[in-house]
Amino acid sequence: MNIRVLVVDDDEDLLFLADKFLKKANRDFELVSAKTDQEALQALEESRFDAVVCDHYLGPDSMTGLDLLEWVRNAGRTVPFIIFTGRSEESVAIRALNMGADYYLKKETDEFRDLFNQLAEKIRFAVEERRHDEETERNHQEMERRVEERTRELQEAKSRLEEEVEERRRIEEALLLQRDLGNALCKAANTSEALDYLLKVILQLEGIDSASISILNQSSLGSDLSVSHMMPDAVAEYLVRKASELEEIAEFSVSEIEALNEESSTDAGLMALLVVPVSYKPGLGAVMCVGSRTLSEIPLRDRYVLEAIAIQVGAYLTREDSTRAVVGSQEELIGVFESLHDALFITDLDWRILESNGPAQKLLEKNERDLIGLDVLTLYNIDTTTFVEQAARHLRQGGIFEVDALLRSSRGSSIATRSRVVKGRHGGEEVFFFVSRPYAGP
Repeated sequence: MNIRVLVVDDDEDLLFLADKFLKKANRDFELVSAKTDQEALQALEESRFDAVVCDHYLGPDSMTGLDLLEWVRNAGRTVPFIIFTGRSEESVAIRALNMGADYYLKKETDEFRDLFNQLAEKIRFAVEERRHDEETERNHQEMERRVEERTRELQEAKSRLEEEVEERRRIEEALLLQRDLGNALCKAANTSEALDYLLKVILQLEGIDSASISILNQSSLGSDLSVSHMMPDAVAEYLVRKASELEEIAEFSVSEIEALNEESSTDAGLMALLVVPVSYKPGLGAVMCVGSRTLSEIPLRDRYVLEAIAIQVGAYLTREDSTRAVVGSQEELIGVFESLHDALFITDLDWRILESNGPAQKLLEKNERDLIGLDVLTLYNIDTTTFVEQAARHLRQGGIFEVDALLRSSRGSSIATRSRVVKGRHGGEEVFFFVSRPYAGP
């Protein structure tokens, strides 16, 4: 490996000898000579050297070798520096070594070959040691760089993992909220109770601190029923009107919120605002307005949750509408049953009486409370096993099962009846309709 050496000496003969003998001692040496301190300084500033060999005395009005050594070390250079001088001064040697010289070598032999061989060995050893130190330092720095890079990667991975865990936790919480909301909506005694619970669920989402929910009267797009928490009425009413123009969830920008504050003459302090329309029959059945005073925008995850909640609310409205329709139909059906002259029993699939009409109660001389829960077959003088088998065969095929049977009254008398049984649904459950018409008999 090539070794560039700067040799500084005011003696031209020594420079000639150094060039001759050092190159013979080591063919890897490339020598550059400098006769003055200025030449040396210029060479050091313009080129890179692997070692410097410098005489201590460089002539009058010139830097000494120690001065040059001090300049090199003050410049932050670690190049091996050898003081090579004919003067034997112990104090100079000590100062040189204290100032960072690698070697102090005296020109005190008459055999130039041996002298320069010794100098060449010092140069080679110092350069190899310095290169080894530099390589070690580079390896150490590379190792530190890799450790820092790996540490940073691990910290980033840890942060991402923590974010993923937190995100999953929030998703799980959101799913639980939706599940609990679905259960609560099914169990709610009325729409007001359902809306109150719905509002509590929405306010549990991250950063949401104000909300309103309005059930709409579709004919006027006005609020028919609403609940609110820290959402100014003027803002909510404006958003309800705005929602009639929307088909999906919409976010209001900061400038839109400021314009809204001016239009509604209020300042709710909102930084983020979402309007969530709830589809129903096709059209707009409800509007959910959510806002935050701490977040500049509602997290995307919570938007998905709000969209899912909107679907649940739409399903709830549909279910409530259907329930009202079913209740109306049942009341109408019961009215029809009560107008019949025949005795009617509605039973479960185990033949236990669920309801009965007035003619049945009059015929048996019992009120409905006494009849509910009784096995209807025990009221008739029949073989129950045969009856059940025959009825099952007919009803399984969707037909009507007819049988003539004696109905026992509470006084012990028997009434001849022609009874018909049909399977159907009542109150959302499968039931048997058991109709008995008294007749005079054969």
